[in-house]
Amino acid sequence: MCALTSLSRRLPYARRVAGHRRGSVLVLSLFLMMVLLALIALSVESGYMYAMKGRLQRSVDSAALAGAGSLVDGAQTANASVVEYMLRNPVTPDHVVVSEAELEGQISSYLTEHEEELEITLGHWNVDDRVIEPAVELPSAVSVTMVQQDLPLFFGTFAGRDRFTISATSIATYQPRDIMVILDFSASMNDDSELRSISTLGQDSVEENIEKMWGDLGNPTYGNLQFDPQWVTVPGVSLPFSVTWRSNAIDIEATTNMQQVKLFFSNGSSQKFQTSQSSGTWSGTGNLNGNRITGVRVKINGNNEKINFYSNSAIIRGLGLDTVSYPYNSGNWGDFVEYCRSHSSSMPWYDYDVYDAGYRRKFGMLTLINFWNRHKPRNSETEDLWMVSAQPITAVKDALDVFMEYIEAVPTNDRVGLSIYNSSSGNGVLENGLTFDLDAIVDIARHRQAGHYHHYTNIGAGMKKAREELESNARLGAYKMIVLMTDGKANWINGDYDEDEADEYVLEEAQLAADLGYPIVTISLGAGADTAIMGQVAEITAGTHFNVPGGQSVEEYSEELIDVFEKIATHRPLKIVH
Repeated sequence: MCALTSLSRRLPYARRVAGHRRGSVLVLSLFLMMVLLALIALSVESGYMYAMKGRLQRSVDSAALAGAGSLVDGAQTANASVVEYMLRNPVTPDHVVVSEAELEGQISSYLTEHEEELEITLGHWNVDDRVIEPAVELPSAVSVTMVQQDLPLFFGTFAGRDRFTISATSIATYQPRDIMVILDFSASMNDDSELRSISTLGQDSVEENIEKMWGDLGNPTYGNLQFDPQWVTVPGVSLPFSVTWRSNAIDIEATTNMQQVKLFFSNGSSQKFQTSQSSGTWSGTGNLNGNRITGVRVKINGNNEKINFYSNSAIIRGLGLDTVSYPYNSGNWGDFVEYCRSHSSSMPWYDYDVYDAGYRRKFGMLTLINFWNRHKPRNSETEDLWMVSAQPITAVKDALDVFMEYIEAVPTNDRVGLSIYNSSSGNGVLENGLTFDLDAIVDIARHRQAGHYHHYTNIGAGMKKAREELESNARLGAYKMIVLMTDGKANWINGDYDEDEADEYVLEEAQLAADLGYPIVTISLGAGADTAIMGQVAEITAGTHFNVPGGQSVEEYSEELIDVFEKIATHRPLKIVH
């Protein structure tokens, strides 16, 4: 009974304590809910602010890249590009480009509205100090800073404010490039300055170019050679006469009357003519009419003298070259005589194009230069041909000049190297490794001629030299690329002529370049260029193929080639540096 009484006395107090605890928990729960809501609000606000900051950063990044990419078109265009990309990538939906027609007006409005918040600086990126240095002349970097003010918060009550401000800066500049240029210096690179191109370029155009080449050499004269090919006049040695050989006719001038003229023909026949004249023209008659004359015997005062038109020494004497040294170490005047006189593919230096142009058995500086271009193009054979404006090689040199000028115009820290094909052994030559000295590259190219080392075309070997130079000496942070030009087809490999294997070599080198991440920009020049394989090389390496077609004047394809090199030079990779 006492125990029950004691228990009954304690129960009300326990109920009071439990009720008090329940009230305390409620208050604590409310407090914790308020703290939790505050944390959620803070988290939401912080996330929102961070997201808006990210959106603004992406906006200024895209604007800086767009501006840097437009620097080649001038400061005004670069500034407009910055604003356009700010409009196209808004932080808030306030600025949306409705149409291209409204773009110009929106750019103007945006600049007015955000005059205090948007800062655009054009200049050069100082790598060491990591700052942009303002510059008016040919800037190479763009800095964009944007301040976005009065952006609304979701929970202003909790944060103690209802607006916030963010800012972002981005600097974009051209990424420095290490560029290997591979040029074709095979013998075909002077084809447009040879008589063989008359059918595509016209005789007047080809001959005007050859005459310009003659002028480039200083208009040299040898013996009595004139520029336009002429029939040769050979003087007698023991008798006072001279004879002009016109293939199937001869003209004789003597200081006294002749007694007899005997003609010798290519079919082994001969024909005599009695005469009492001191001059005249003779040719075959009857079944010998139109037959090629190979020699003549003249009789004066009972004495005879024969001139053989297929004797090199006789023709050389007639051209006044018997007392003139051949101008180069490789070759002689006899080679030139045989070249002009050749009438059969079995004879030395046969060239049907000489006949087709109307110059067979005629001699002049035009045919001499054509002979050098066709048969003696190497520097070891005719060392002065690098000075002449042979085509298309001169168009390539001119385009390379423009390429270097555009690279040099904007200080983007680019380096260029040069390899050519072929070497004297038939392989590629690394003419100059990667260098900042672009003038050296231009100078080397200017001092090379078509067929400088070798007549044939080993494209793969030139590609290998370029790839190896990039692998060995390219800078870690540079954009690495190759520019490859050809006017013909790969045809030489392992010391032999083999088009199929030479093509395989090209594609193997393209794959090696692709594996290393080196894009190859290919240029096929003229009707003889292998556009298919150049397209394959560009595709394999994620490069670009440019085709400058043949069948047009030198001026036309020269302009196109310069345009291609200009596009390559100005298409610089961009990167964010800050």
